[in-house]
Amino acid sequence: MLNALFKRHSAPLVVFVQRPMTIKSDADLNIQMKLFNDKKQFKKTLELFDEHKEKYIGTLSSFTITQALKACAQIGDLQSGSTIHRHISSRLSNDHYILASLIHLYMQCSDVARAESLFGMSKKKTKAMYGAMMKGYVDNNLPEKAIDLFNEIEYPDDVNRIILFNACAQLKTKEALDLVKKTSKQIPKSFYSNPRLLTSLLDALMKCGDVAHAESLFYSSKQKVLPMYGAIMKGYVENDLAQKTIELFNELKNPTDVNKILLNQMKLDDIQSSIPIYLSSIKAVSQIGDYSKAQSIFKQIPDSLLVESKIRSALIDLWGKVGSVDEAKLIFDKIRQPNIIQYTAMVNSYGLNGMGMQAIALFHQIPREFLHEATYVCALNACSHSGLVGEARLIFKNIEMKTVRIYSTMIDCLSRASAFEQAQELIDEYERNHSPESTMYS
Repeated sequence: MLNALFKRHSAPLVVFVQRPMTIKSDADLNIQMKLFNDKKQFKKTLELFDEHKEKYIGTLSSFTITQALKACAQIGDLQSGSTIHRHISSRLSNDHYILASLIHLYMQCSDVARAESLFGMSKKKTKAMYGAMMKGYVDNNLPEKAIDLFNEIEYPDDVNRIILFNACAQLKTKEALDLVKKTSKQIPKSFYSNPRLLTSLLDALMKCGDVAHAESLFYSSKQKVLPMYGAIMKGYVENDLAQKTIELFNELKNPTDVNKILLNQMKLDDIQSSIPIYLSSIKAVSQIGDYSKAQSIFKQIPDSLLVESKIRSALIDLWGKVGSVDEAKLIFDKIRQPNIIQYTAMVNSYGLNGMGMQAIALFHQIPREFLHEATYVCALNACSHSGLVGEARLIFKNIEMKTVRIYSTMIDCLSRASAFEQAQELIDEYERNHSPESTMYS
């Protein structure tokens, strides 16, 4: 009987035999390494490089080495990158491609000093090298250094300008805004055809608070792409113009001939460009606190994006702020390994809705190494809103690094519970080593 059942449901056995890769030359190695990098299989790139580097070490092309260094940079493998650096150190003075790749590697791994040393030793600095240094400075929160370097470039290209705008966006100062405007005026009108450059300019203007200028550029552009929408919508949220974000989202969803193309990108393949648009829309509704708008936005998010970590974090925050804790918990419970942003958003959702005990119970489940300022503040606020002063005291006592925000939140908690003497004691404790902070008295 079992034999008959097996015969009825079995299919011919097909055996797939994986053939070993044949690498006959440096050119073959180049092709295969680039394929692995394009597929984001960076460890395989390095395994292949390690397997063949001894055989071809004398004839390895710049392309091969830069592919290996790119893989190291992507996965933060400083040790392998340093080993490659030692092997090809004699070639650095004559190979600017490798030098730029090494600078990028060290910057990506936060070894700014080594990147600066390599850059300094080069007698002929290329725009790619300047770009790698500038990007590294921005990535390592050193925007002023990126700007200083930009001012050294005689004829900057679009990549250099994009990184400059990113540096200015990080600074968010009047001086940064003036530099953005000055640089944009010096760019030929043809720059409007470069969507990446225009997107970075819009982002810088918005982050520096010049909404009107950003809007003028955006609406005058005849070739809008999704990242431009993302930059403007995010800018509206950051400048407390949530309603404008919603209006632009609805405009994008309006099926005009132009928007149909962008809508198809949002629905199909351009996930990375779609995420900022939905994120900004979710955050805008969070600012407004409108439950019906929250439902509307949620229904329009594609299923493929509902598994994205940032989208889930924003939705937990949204549902908490519109009073729907059950919806927030539903999303949170689907996450196998929540990150600290998701834990914090859920703690905050409980706290905002008077569910202090649930907030504290979840807070105590968070791995201690995950905890940071925002998590402590949300937990203390949850205690404050639910009158759990004893729990707040315990949490506050166990915080090793107490920031101004943490002190201010604990003082607010004590004041709400009419424990004014204890609140004053905390203020006095803080001011013994710090200048007075207005937030502790408001």
